[in-house]
Amino acid sequence: MEKIYIKEVNELQRAKQIAEKLDLHEHNLKEEYKRLLLNFEESIGQMRLITKVSDKIQKKLDKANAALDQKNKELDAKNQELQRTINELTQARAGRTATTIVLFLAVVLFLVEEILIEPIIETRFEGNQWTSIGSKLLIVILLKPLESVLENIVLSFLHKRLKKQKASQLVEQSTALTAHDEE
Repeated sequence: MEKIYIKEVNELQRAKQIAEKLDLHEHNLKEEYKRLLLNFEESIGQMRLITKVSDKIQKKLDKANAALDQKNKELDAKNQELQRTINELTQARAGRTATTIVLFLAVVLFLVEEILIEPIIETRFEGNQWTSIGSKLLIVILLKPLESVLENIVLSFLHKRLKKQKASQLVEQSTALTAHDEE
């Protein structure tokens, strides 16, 4: 850009020198004036060309920015969809884990009921079948709330673990960027 204006700066200096020498003859003054006008006209042409080029570049940049904005919106939508899917998968994983734990606990509770509690029920309630069924029913009824509590605990654990992973990834990225910037 500097090279374009060197000629103009030189002509300006020349015009200043001419102005100091006002004792030029009218013919020399007229020739210098014509030369100044010609150079000025050429400068205007260059400025017009630069403006046209600049406008074309600006239009291309505007189109590129619009395309980038559109891609960013698409990426945001995809990221939101991905986050929903991750949340659903995390919820499903927590549910499966809780169900597995509850099934294991159910087996253990039924075994404990059959081995430890059933003999007590038979001796205290004289073999009352309804008391035995009631104790088993109580275990069954408690399984669903237990599953919900376990699901929330597992989900909380998974979210904490995910936050730690994200934090460590951010630290790694930050460290990598800092190391790259120092190079």
